[in-house]
Formats: sequence, structure tokens, C-alpha cells
Amino acid sequence: MFNSNGLDAAMASFSKPEAGNATKFDRMAAQYAAGCPTHPFQTHIFSTDPLIIYIEDYLSKAETEYLLELAVPYYRQSPVSKGYQLEAYDREIRSSMSAVVPDDPVVSCIEERSVGFQGYLPRANLEDIQVVKYGVSDHFRPHFDWFQGMANPRLSTFFVYLACDDLVDGGACTGGATQFPHYEGRFPATWCQFIDCEDDSGVGGVAFKPVVGNAVFWENLYPNGTGHPGVWHAGMPVKKGRKVGLNIFTRRDKWVPEQQ
Repeated sequence: MFNSNGLDAAMASFSKPEAGNATKFDRMAAQYAAGCPTHPFQTHIFSTDPLIIYIEDYLSKAETEYLLELAVPYYRQSPVSKGYQLEAYDREIRSSMSAVVPDDPVVSCIEERSVGFQGYLPRANLEDIQVVKYGVSDHFRPHFDWFQGMANPRLSTFFVYLACDDLVDGGACTGGATQFPHYEGRFPATWCQFIDCEDDSGVGGVAFKPVVGNAVFWENLYPNGTGHPGVWHAGMPVKKGRKVGLNIFTRRDKWVPEQQ
């Protein structure tokens, strides 16, 4: 369960929001503290090998707005991992801003939803969730979320879309797809509501559009614990506006922050 100190920290972290928003977020946190709301979402199995599941409405509009506001004071340049060690920042590989958000009732309920989706794995296996913000030209080159020789590997990944907008003209962002270059399967035209069926990046594979509130979930490992090459993926460059996402990683065993 969430730590009540986290609620105080979260509420204090909102960086001078409008009074109405402060009241709205306070009220929402109090509601979630009283009990996680039932939240319906719809799943679509895109691939079974590797397992990739597309989830519609994984987060509510209110939850995406809450996380966007909560993350503001915590943004730092996103690091790059090589092997299982965090390395120096390299904007050629990864250019974005990341925010590890504090635990509070809303975050706690999203974490509970995520472990429940996976068959109620221990919540202690979740990493702290991270909000990631991409501006124009920001990207994350193809990479794995698992690393060879990792003592406590990442079993799975959720990437949830929190925002895809242009704060200048009020329109939607363009670019910023989540691309799986190694995917070789076929999919019917009905998937084009979620997939960029006119992708002209030249990268190949499949590109999931950043649709706010929706998520892509995938398993990183084979049953024997080795990494699956099919989940090689990239955050494609944002062409216009901004994309904001949420990373939720699940480890095989209890996660210890110092143990990358």
C-alpha cells in the first residue's frame, strides 16, 4: 500500500498549479486513498511471440492529467543503460526527460492495476514508475529493456501514452511512435487505428501510434529467462509538439533501486 508520507510529498510537488487544479488533484488523491476505483479497459493481443498486448484506456483522462502535473518538478535528462550499469547521458542514443514520480494513492492504484494485469505478481517487483517527456526531435534509438547478465531482469514493460499534443497550436503531436523493427507478422486493417499503417520511416516492423490513455505491454523474456530479440524497440523522433509516456517495468524478483 502507499506510504502516507508520499501523499504529502506528491501534493507539495505540484509546481504552483492553478487553484482549481490543486483542489481537483487533492480531491482525486483523497478518493484513491479511500480505495482504488474500478477502471475498465480493453485488451487486444497483437502478438504471442513475443507477447505484445495493446490496451485501450489503460489510464483514465483524469489519471493522465494527474501524472503529467505530478511529474513536473522531477524531470531530469534521461540516462542511457549499457549492460546493466547506468552510463553517462548520450543524447544521440536517447534524448528525453525522465521523472521518477513519488508514491501516492493515485500512483499506488496504477501500480496495483499493473501487477493485477500480470496475474498479481508481487508489487515489490515493480520499479518506481517513470514519466518520460519527448520534445521535437527527441527519440530513443532501438534498444532492449532487458540486459544480458542482468541479475534481476525486467520481465515486462508497459508504455502508456500520457500526452500527444502541441502546446503552441493546440493540435496533436506527430511522430513519436513506439516502433518494433523486428516484427515480421501481418495484421488486419482494423489495427490501423492504433498502428501507423502509412509508416514511412524506413525502420520496418510495426509502429504504434501515441494514443493518449492507451498502452503497449510486452514481455521481455522467454520462459527460460533469456531475452527475446523480438522486443527490440525504439521511441521514434517527435516531429511536432510533445509526447509524454509512462514506463512501468516489472522485475523477476523484488526490485532494489540500487540494483540496476
